[in-house]
Amino acid sequence: MATISNPGFSSGLSGLIPQLVAAERAPGDARFNRIESVATAQISAFGKLTSGLSGLQGTLAKFEGTGASLGRKVAVGADAGFTATASTKAALGSYQISVESLATTHKLQSAALAKDAAGKDAQLGHGSLSITVGDGEAIEVEIAEGKGSLAEIRDAINAKAGGKDVTATLVRGDSGDVLVLASTKTGTDGRMQIGTSGGDGGLDALASSGGTMTVADAGNDARVLIDGITRTSSSNRLDEAIDGITIDLTKAKPGENFPLALTSDASPLKASMLSFISAYNTALSALRTQSASGGESSSGAPLSGDSAPRSITQSLRGAISANYAQLAELGLKTGVDGSLSLDGSKFDTAIAADPEAVQRLLGDEGSLQKPMAAALKSLLGDDGMIKGRTDALNSRLKSLKTERESFDRRISDVEARYTRQFTALDMMVSQMQSTSSFLTQQLSQITQLKQS
Repeated sequence: MATISNPGFSSGLSGLIPQLVAAERAPGDARFNRIESVATAQISAFGKLTSGLSGLQGTLAKFEGTGASLGRKVAVGADAGFTATASTKAALGSYQISVESLATTHKLQSAALAKDAAGKDAQLGHGSLSITVGDGEAIEVEIAEGKGSLAEIRDAINAKAGGKDVTATLVRGDSGDVLVLASTKTGTDGRMQIGTSGGDGGLDALASSGGTMTVADAGNDARVLIDGITRTSSSNRLDEAIDGITIDLTKAKPGENFPLALTSDASPLKASMLSFISAYNTALSALRTQSASGGESSSGAPLSGDSAPRSITQSLRGAISANYAQLAELGLKTGVDGSLSLDGSKFDTAIAADPEAVQRLLGDEGSLQKPMAAALKSLLGDDGMIKGRTDALNSRLKSLKTERESFDRRISDVEARYTRQFTALDMMVSQMQSTSSFLTQQLSQITQLKQS
């Protein structure tokens, strides 16, 4: 804040005002800075707790639904013409699969159109084209007069279709240019119908019925035999031909059967368990770090002495303790600091003997899932404790700003008061100096008169 000064102050007096104002301001500034620093540090600390606990909440959520069940390992015969993946709901077992044919893309091509006598692209005609793919909406393409070469028709179709449903391209052969239209959808669901109207009739050559278009690819469905059962599909991906299994067809091998076998796989469940342990340990570490006590040479953490971290830690450890016997059977161990670790070999053995063990602990109704998920929700929700504490701290900072502004105004008043007082003092000193000079002059004159 600028210092109010008066160039008329007597020497040394004006320098006292900044010192007096600074002395008046110092205790208030120190208090405001201390409160602001503590509140800001605590907001940051609660943010770190939120990050750690949110990570734990996210890994816990992965066990919901089928996430606590054994995975599925899919084995497919070599060069089978298909690949497969499976979800946890797929039943264990094996199948014999034969890929009889793949789903293909419907493709039509026009008759060749040679260049005109001048060597330029010949005009096929003008009018309207209506292209329908499967049961979709018709794509209406207007071909203006003088814009009816095959190249211009190709450009008009692609501009209107925008890469959806149908694409047009030009193949330049010995006999002239050929317009090729291809559906973007495989199988019979992607077959095209082309109609024409208006114009000079030249576009009629492109009509799928009565025109000169020929079929380059019929756009047939895929056909697969699964244990002798026929399944057709417009796509080369079969999502539910077998419950829980997705089959991607890559090559037709009619008459050849290849095995698809499903066995249980504990590795995804083990990976989820390791993620949970890591997230749990990260959350505990954040709680310890943000609430650590200070020592002789160091200050305490932002939440040192705060009951919140201690309460949260007790809640998490309590959920683990209540289920420790079952966790120990799965190979989980606790360290001195409460952190968890996993004996991988023991986990594999336990899951092989009891595939539902993790489900009972961490499934939707699991004995560990329910209390821990509820505790985390109460901490991290919009009405949760952490948000409540953070909002209170932010409110404190907001009110502190108002207090600072009021304090600054008071200090300005103090500075103005000091300025008035020292101005008056300066005037008084000046008057006294003037009086002193006058008396000195008079005494000097009297002395001179006596001497004369």
